[in-house]
Amino acid sequence: MDNFKKADLSTLSKYVVLYFNSHGISVTPLKLQKVLYYIQAWHLVFFKKRNLFEELPQAWVNGPVYRTVYNKYKNRFYKDDTINALKDGDDAIELLNITKDKLKLDEKQHSLIEAILKSYGVLSSEKLVFMTHREDPWNIARKDYKPMQRCEEVISTDMMFDFYSKNRING
Repeated sequence: MDNFKKADLSTLSKYVVLYFNSHGISVTPLKLQKVLYYIQAWHLVFFKKRNLFEELPQAWVNGPVYRTVYNKYKNRFYKDDTINALKDGDDAIELLNITKDKLKLDEKQHSLIEAILKSYGVLSSEKLVFMTHREDPWNIARKDYKPMQRCEEVISTDMMFDFYSKNRING
């Protein structure tokens, strides 16, 4: 993978929102957080521990959260409002393609991201929260915390890689 590049998390989060908007899939800040987490987790597995972006998720009460993405959408986070990156008259596909180009990732990386968006995008925010709560990386990071206690412990990429590579479907 000679052209391997890391993504800017802000651009990637915009791409995810535009992808969902252009495919008629609702996305809340909570859902966006979980989908970004799974994109990173599976990227680590398929690209041999190479993270897609630098920021590490924190093990918050409702699952993994990327602080910078939370800060961008925090006014909507607890209301669970849907995010719409489109304005009247916008061409959704054109904006999606422009944002995809700004990511400057190779086709294998884009293919993986699209596969994750197709698989996880159909799931509700609640389902995604339940999934992360059943998985070791979030639970290990929160091991010394009560269920509703604030936690900013990070979930390491090593923990993510180890767990998801063991749970990879189709070997």
